[in-house]
Amino acid sequence: MTNKSKYFISIMFLAFIGVFAILFWVVPKSDFSPKEKRYLQTFPEVSATTLTDGSFESKFEDYINDHMVMRDAFMGINSYSNLIVLNNGSDGVYKCKNGYLINKPATNERLDLNLSVVSDFQQKTGIDTSLMIVPSTGYIMDNVLPHIHEKYNDDEYFSTINKYCSENNLSNIDLRNTFNANKDNTQIYYKTDHHWTTKGAYLAYNQLCSKWNIKPATRDKFTIQTANDFLGTTYNTSGFWLNESDTIEIWNNLNNKSTCSITANGITTKYNSMYFTDQLKGADKYAVFLNGNNPITTIKNPDCKNNKKLLIIKDSFSHCLAPFLSENFSEVTLVDMRYYKKSVSEEICSKTKFDKVLVCMELDNFLADKDFAFLE
Repeated sequence: MTNKSKYFISIMFLAFIGVFAILFWVVPKSDFSPKEKRYLQTFPEVSATTLTDGSFESKFEDYINDHMVMRDAFMGINSYSNLIVLNNGSDGVYKCKNGYLINKPATNERLDLNLSVVSDFQQKTGIDTSLMIVPSTGYIMDNVLPHIHEKYNDDEYFSTINKYCSENNLSNIDLRNTFNANKDNTQIYYKTDHHWTTKGAYLAYNQLCSKWNIKPATRDKFTIQTANDFLGTTYNTSGFWLNESDTIEIWNNLNNKSTCSITANGITTKYNSMYFTDQLKGADKYAVFLNGNNPITTIKNPDCKNNKKLLIIKDSFSHCLAPFLSENFSEVTLVDMRYYKKSVSEEICSKTKFDKVLVCMELDNFLADKDFAFLE
């Protein structure tokens, strides 16, 4: 290679870096990423404290990464390049058959601890408590996974859950057999999102009703509204921008006149529906169910005369399940421990007499959740 060629390559490289450096500061920056459905890092505070404790450096690095010019394009190039070199899943999401994007397996961080907290909560409140932990998508949909993938250890985790519940007088609803028996004729999980579909939630609802000896609402009671172009959380983190979108189904019993009250930041707002269809126009279409994540949500069905009350300790999987349960309970209260930072037993259970408690969460979340301490 001649000296001129070396200089040319060096100059082009420096020009490339320079142009992107200029564009980084010139191009307007967004606060929110519609593709990733998250708020981006703002410019960090500059102070003696942040400079000495390392927080400025860490947040400034996140700031640069979040606002890199053409960030979405580079994410896509990286993801598809990994496929070419047989490195599927390197960014935490497997590109699978039939259009599925599936998160890699989670690791067990706090399973034993969280189980013990649930048991202590039942003993403290005296309320009949059930667990319904949702199996991971990769475990159930193993038939679409790439040939090379990490092992999903759901069987090991559910063995621990079943044993613990049996020994500690906790009721457990194990969905593995039901989901495996229905996965070939029912789409149980979204293809671009980690949540179960409304059909998947309805399967779980039926098994739960059977366990509790209550009569489930039949499918013919529901009018089904569909919304297309749903791209969920796994899509947003994967970089596989060419993947086809999903369809959301809203199963609405038009005779169910339940109201929905949401408490956030100390303010309670009442709504006349459990479904927030305006959310279908926004970035997070899954928020059509119960208006997304909130500390406390209460559903009241005036036509359910049994006066029974259910408390659900939940993550967002419960959002499309709760409307089904409103058919059987006059009041359903959902508490999200990620946002509610008070003692549930002392602040909620002491004020309302619940007939049952349901802990309904995705397995991955239950394995890692650090907020269960607030349950007691």
